[in-house]
Amino acid sequence: MSTHKQHVHYILLAEFDIDKGASLKYQYPTETGTDEHVLSELMLPDGAHLRAEDWTIFCLNQMIPDPEQTQNTNRDAQEKPLLYVLNLVRTKHDATARRGARVKAMAICTRHQFLHIYKPVLLLAMEKYFENPCKEILESLYKAVNSMDLSRIPNFTWHERQILRASNNKSMFEEMFVEEASEKLASPTSAGTSSSKWDGFSSDDEESTRLRRGTYIDLTSGQMREILPSLSKDRHFYETKIEYEGIKLPIRVPLTMNAEEVGDFSLIKLITAFSRSTSTQPGSPNPHHPHLDSPGPYTHPIMILLNALLTQKRIVFLGYGHPSGEVANYVLAACALGSGCGTVLRGFTERAFPYTNLTSVDDLLKCPGFIAGVTNPTYEEHTGWWDVLCNITTGKITVSKDIEVSSLSARKFSIHSSLEENFGSISLGRAAAMNAANSQNNKTDDKNAKEKDMDTEFMNDVLAAIQAHYDETSIRAKFQEYVLRFVRLAGLYEEEMYHTTKIGWAGSEENEKDKLLGHGPVFPDEATKQRELAANAGRIEGWRQTISYRYYQRDFSAWREEACLRDLDIYRQITKLKKLRNLPENEVIAIFEAFNKRIVSDKEMIEFLSHLPQHQGGLTPLGIGLLHSSATVRSYTVQLFNRLAKNPVRNFFFFT
Repeated sequence: MSTHKQHVHYILLAEFDIDKGASLKYQYPTETGTDEHVLSELMLPDGAHLRAEDWTIFCLNQMIPDPEQTQNTNRDAQEKPLLYVLNLVRTKHDATARRGARVKAMAICTRHQFLHIYKPVLLLAMEKYFENPCKEILESLYKAVNSMDLSRIPNFTWHERQILRASNNKSMFEEMFVEEASEKLASPTSAGTSSSKWDGFSSDDEESTRLRRGTYIDLTSGQMREILPSLSKDRHFYETKIEYEGIKLPIRVPLTMNAEEVGDFSLIKLITAFSRSTSTQPGSPNPHHPHLDSPGPYTHPIMILLNALLTQKRIVFLGYGHPSGEVANYVLAACALGSGCGTVLRGFTERAFPYTNLTSVDDLLKCPGFIAGVTNPTYEEHTGWWDVLCNITTGKITVSKDIEVSSLSARKFSIHSSLEENFGSISLGRAAAMNAANSQNNKTDDKNAKEKDMDTEFMNDVLAAIQAHYDETSIRAKFQEYVLRFVRLAGLYEEEMYHTTKIGWAGSEENEKDKLLGHGPVFPDEATKQRELAANAGRIEGWRQTISYRYYQRDFSAWREEACLRDLDIYRQITKLKKLRNLPENEVIAIFEAFNKRIVSDKEMIEFLSHLPQHQGGLTPLGIGLLHSSATVRSYTVQLFNRLAKNPVRNFFFFT
């Protein structure tokens, strides 16, 4: 089996011996190259013997990230790819065993982000190993998981995946799925069977090798005519199976996972866990830090965590007495949180240690900005090991007393002085003095400031959505939008502060119409723009020193080169239609004219529609053009909808 098509690279087996402690018994088919003692300690986490079953997640082949060494990093990643390890620990009571129990752990090491699909087969294999503890069990499991067929998994582009992710319609992109029988009769060029890049498979993204949208093949009456869609299947997943020891296990591979999303974590659970104490503790007792609490003393704990992720602080999730698998899922949720759920930033999962222990603390401390999950309370006592600690039991997020503040505060003062000089419309010094005076004269001012703070408003919106039972995808979309706005704001900040940026749409527009359209984030007025820039200055400067910032510089440049609509800031134009009232008529005309001029091909339409997710109203921002007082706007809007009507995806978009 060729290495690049391996689903699982290693199967591991560890046991706990009352005399020897944790020991690694088997590594199949070869050794991983990781120290056996470290592996055994990770596979048999603290307190695992107290539970009948526990799941652990950790990583292998982690390297200190260095965005500047791209070529070497890519070569090393091919030779020793980052592997996600799904580990099952099982404790079985046995009267014949010393201390009355046997404790064993079995792990699967895979490149796939969707490692949770292997839980059923791992449970079966562990049961068989307890019955017959031999290496052949691992060999049989290895063959079974690597025989899983993903050859017909659809090859979605990034934009198609975002459209599918935001849609509740189970038959979205139905035409991209080819049934096994149809595949045998169809020609290779019409099958569209290449795997997507996020699978870890190589693929060619040529439109000529993809299924033509709207073309179907049907096998009714034994002849190939047109496809009969399997409307009963949810096309957010690819259905396959793993056959293990004569048992066929159905597998549903999620197709909407973005980079930086690993496993089946819950962002809602993370937010809920660390929002419990906000009602009883309105003020923040944490040391002031310009990267972490830019809105002030009422910064929501989740915003402190998000800011810590964005500015590459060392973060520890402590779950003393909790299952290690639960702790690991908090870490994975945090990686998604900081990255904008994999749609904006990257570089978080490669610094993640979903579960670790004291054995690996030296390696952990070598990694800049690590995100780690632990169950040992010793970590809480060593405040020099971390910058931010998230206690799962108490729901409290603590900033270390040892975190460096003084130099950063001085830097912030310098930044604010420059902002005051460059932006001109707001005197930050006077504003600060006025706020201080008002705070002394009126005790309600802090409360009012808290209510008006944008981050607080954002978190209130998120918590209200959770209380209203919005689903996981909707909550993730809110943070995707938030992080995207942050990085766009950072691009504008660099333009204003340093007069150059590699992460924004800076540059002189070609003509007056393009100048009218503009680029970058949207604000209702100039004063709001300056307030946002000033409020975010500290954490933007913090982010500019991070690994994810350097990755984003490179990714943004590549995206501008590859995007179909790279010369038009689509996001900005749609945001203006959504957010701004009383847009000048000539600007609305320029927007719809640009849409009609530049959105022509199938790929351009898909890219355009990916900016109109259904949970944010779908086509509603465009629909206002049908009611505009200008006949020109109405005409352009009708032309645009007629053009979109030719694309099958438009059937799943709607007005709200």
